Amino acid sequence: MTVTQEDIERGLRELGLGQNSHVLVHSSYKAFGGVEGGPATVARALAGSFATLMMPAFASHRSAVWDERGLFENNAYPAAPPEGWDISQAEPFTYDTPANPTMGIINETFRREYDGARSANPMMSFVAYGALADELCGAGTDVDAVEPIRRLMEAAGQVLLLGVTHTNSTAIHLAEQLAGREQFVRYAMTPDGVRMAMSGGCGNPFDDLQPHVQHLERRVQVGGSTLRCYDLQSYVETARRLIEDDPEALLCAATKSCSRCDAHRSRVPV
Repeated sequence: MTVTQEDIERGLRELGLGQNSHVLVHSSYKAFGGVEGGPATVARALAGSFATLMMPAFASHRSAVWDERGLFENNAYPAAPPEGWDISQAEPFTYDTPANPTMGIINETFRREYDGARSANPMMSFVAYGALADELCGAGTDVDAVEPIRRLMEAAGQVLLLGVTHTNSTAIHLAEQLAGREQFVRYAMTPDGVRMAMSGGCGNPFDDLQPHVQHLERRVQVGGSTLRCYDLQSYVETARRLIEDDPEALLCAATKSCSRCDAHRSRVPV
């Protein structure tokens, strides 16, 4: 069955989202199984249904560089450049840099077709459109990757997982920060040269959060896609408390040798 724009808009209304909603969306186009009009239809349904729409548009695939001045200890950062690495291959991050393809085609379509705002972190930027776009992505978003999410939470925002799971949820990185987990120091190319930017950790274990937020969840099915929505503050606070109670919560198991999760683990006081 092919999903229409009306189907998507109806599903959003069933979740309680509307013209007064400010929403962070993580999405998968393939999850729908087919949409009349393609990804642009989904972007149009989202942008037209909310007061503010924000989506990740991470650019580290183009802007990231290895820096010999880097912070190496407990930072999950390699002490030597990757084999074949060449700084000339890095592109300066600008507001027109395409989103990483891993963000999904809906995100890139939204970035390309809507004249909104973009946060300034050259590794982990967000694009926003609507009433709060300039506020969410304005001054002060160049270093702290999750600052736009913090601002959205303070504006009584929502988080919508559209066909994806918590492993895609950048809001959990904000919860990590609030619980005392430090972000990782990374380096990126900008028009002014290489500079530091803060970056989040590993999202692979984030589905462990599901039993703790299930009671907060509103859920609807649109075509093959499951849409799950949460009040952002309640969602982040639940994850924050979980990490505070167990400093190893939402980390990969030690046996998996995940450099980022191992780095977080090494920072926990004995």
